[in-house]
Amino acid sequence: MNTLTSKTVTINRTVKEVYKFTTNMENFKSWFPKVIKIESNNSLNHAIVGKKYIETVIVPFKGESEISLNVVKAEENKIFITEGDFSPLFPKMTIKFHENSSNTTTLTWCMQSRNTNLIFTSLLLPIFKKIMNKRAKIGVQNLKTILEK
Repeated sequence: MNTLTSKTVTINRTVKEVYKFTTNMENFKSWFPKVIKIESNNSLNHAIVGKKYIETVIVPFKGESEISLNVVKAEENKIFITEGDFSPLFPKMTIKFHENSSNTTTLTWCMQSRNTNLIFTSLLLPIFKKIMNKRAKIGVQNLKTILEK
């Protein structure tokens, strides 16, 4: 597993509020750059293992792409993990939540690649890291702004 980026932000909201908003992946387009839309792809509730989404995102040099996302881990107010089928990256998004003492939440957003192929890691991974680092920096700040309104 290769880490593309990890960003941490403190949000002036309870962990319950932050977890509920963030784990409803239909909200992702409102705070993460270059996500055009994201829709549920089954009838499970949000933040349930097995919940599926279709994400439409702008990919450099390719344009719009649809990515299937699956929730693979969800522990209320603690951790939320999705995995996507987008080749060659095979993304894994992990969001960790930590409740602070003053009704604030520290959120850590991390993107990894499940692709460990040597050619991919040598040639393409550095490009994905640069792109995702920039998007993540903007994304967590957008999330903070939205939730603190």
